[in-house]
Parts: sequence; structure tokens; C-alpha cells
Amino acid sequence: MPSAPSRPSPRDTRVLVTVNALPLAVGVLLSCSTSLGEISVYGRLTLAMGWALTQLVVLVGATWWYESRAASSGEPASASASSAGGAW
Repeated sequence: MPSAPSRPSPRDTRVLVTVNALPLAVGVLLSCSTSLGEISVYGRLTLAMGWALTQLVVLVGATWWYESRAASSGEPASASASSAGGAW
């Protein structure tokens, strides 16, 4: 029998939103100034492209963390529910 889907805690959701909102806000500020985004960081890599790559890495990492927290928080609850006599 499949286990019930787990719900992440509100704190985990707040952390996910905050961690992704901060790089987004900096990216919006960088997009307002084209001269700032055109600064060369390494070779042809500009500050704007470097920040976009950083934002992508943060998004993927935070999503992975959020999903692993949601999956791990649901396992003990489903194990205790099945040992207590059944599921809904």
C-alpha cells in the first residue's frame, strides 16, 4: 500500500523561499544596470552570467534539500501509522 504524501514543515518552506528570493532580488538589481552586468569576471564570463549560473545552482541545491527534508520527514510518520493498525 503506498504511503501518504508527506507535507514539509512551514519552516522548511520559508527557508526554501528565502534562499531562492535573495539571489532573485540581486539578479533583478543587476538587470537594472547593464553596465554593472557587463563587468568581465573571467574571460568572456560576465557578472550577469556568473550570477545567473549561481542562481541556478542555488535553486537546484535548495530544491534538492527541500525534497530530501520532505521525504525524510514523512518516513517516520508512515512507519508509525502502519504499525499502529492501518492507514486512512
